[in-house]
Amino acid sequence: MHIPNEFEKAYFIQTRSEIDTEKKERDHMLNFAILVLGAVGFSISQDETSRIFLQSPEGFLIDISVLVIISSMFWIRYKKLRQIADRWFVLRRLTLRWFGNFKTNELLEGLVCDNLPTLRYIIKDVVLNLALSSPIYGLLYRQLYSAFLVRNWWLVISVIGVFVMHLAFTFFVLGKKIKDPLPPIELDNQNEQQL
Repeated sequence: MHIPNEFEKAYFIQTRSEIDTEKKERDHMLNFAILVLGAVGFSISQDETSRIFLQSPEGFLIDISVLVIISSMFWIRYKKLRQIADRWFVLRRLTLRWFGNFKTNELLEGLVCDNLPTLRYIIKDVVLNLALSSPIYGLLYRQLYSAFLVRNWWLVISVIGVFVMHLAFTFFVLGKKIKDPLPPIELDNQNEQQL
């Protein structure tokens, strides 16, 4: 069993603090995405001209802009989650050196790191991205229906393309599992036997 020195203890505490800070920043991004969607929805509902504009083919550009803003917030949240995950993996390595495999698996570092490669921490953002985008999907569907009725094929193809690209982004970028970027740590047998 490795006894942690003062640097390792301070590093451990600092890294746990950074994880908490990063998690708060992720939540602020989600709040910002909700605020943007709410502001857009409120401004549209208050102005008849905005509603008419959104029903026109040019309104398609506003729909795309809002989807890009929402998706960008979730992409940044995903990148923050990767930074948080890297810190958890480092902490797990420290606890493995200090306590060995069996005791580490009983700590939060073991639990979190075992679940990071699963969808447990990712699925929430995938679902939230789709949920926050659903009003925009409704507007896009209306655009699609109107364009189909007047046989505006470029708009029909564009709207379908936006749907497909957003869904692909949501599932293949935001839904990508997180893995430890470093090779597995090898504990010497003597440490394991002492535990």
